[in-house]
Amino acid sequence: MHLFVHPASPNCVAVLAVARRLGSEIQIRHVDLFNGEQRKPEFLALNPNGLVPVLVDDDFVLWETVAILEYLASIASPHPLLPTDLRQKADVLRSLTWGLAHWNPALQPFIFERLFKPMKGLGEPDEQRLAATQPTLDQAAALLDSTLARASCLCGEHPTLADYHLAAYPMYADQARIDLQPYRNLSRWLRHMHSLDEWQTAAARDSGGTGALAQ
Repeated sequence: MHLFVHPASPNCVAVLAVARRLGSEIQIRHVDLFNGEQRKPEFLALNPNGLVPVLVDDDFVLWETVAILEYLASIASPHPLLPTDLRQKADVLRSLTWGLAHWNPALQPFIFERLFKPMKGLGEPDEQRLAATQPTLDQAAALLDSTLARASCLCGEHPTLADYHLAAYPMYADQARIDLQPYRNLSRWLRHMHSLDEWQTAAARDSGGTGALAQ
């Protein structure tokens, strides 16, 4: 299998961390987003959205982070990251879809305005936009905090795919000046997820070349 990634992408870090946790045999291919490699015809033939990550398994091409996570975990099944019990699995999928619909969109404006916008020379952050977005982020963070008051992780006492996916965007919380410290359970959970060996390895991958990932 080949996985097309860029190390600055939180979604790519989540997939890399899960792949390492699963022991997946994957060849890593770097896509230079900052120089427009994602807009080249050969990459658009893999993902017409021009986004990473993309997984290629023989003649099967898969994009969208959650789909890739579920596919990798299904190959490694049975595995605690994706329970086989129907209700437990549904709980993981619920958290994944909630993250896509609410958590990531609440964080994205802050990461774009305060981190990637200056990095790309697109001007100063639009703080008015962020002030209007802040209540949405607060609401989502409060919900996560209350969920994590009941257990160590989102769906119980051990991480699942949902934990890796929802921990991805907050990896930029400090740089984007997103204050999550008032949410003690959420902050504790993030410290735990980001301290995992597989997460540290995924987040520290250098920005160039082709490499292999295997546990």
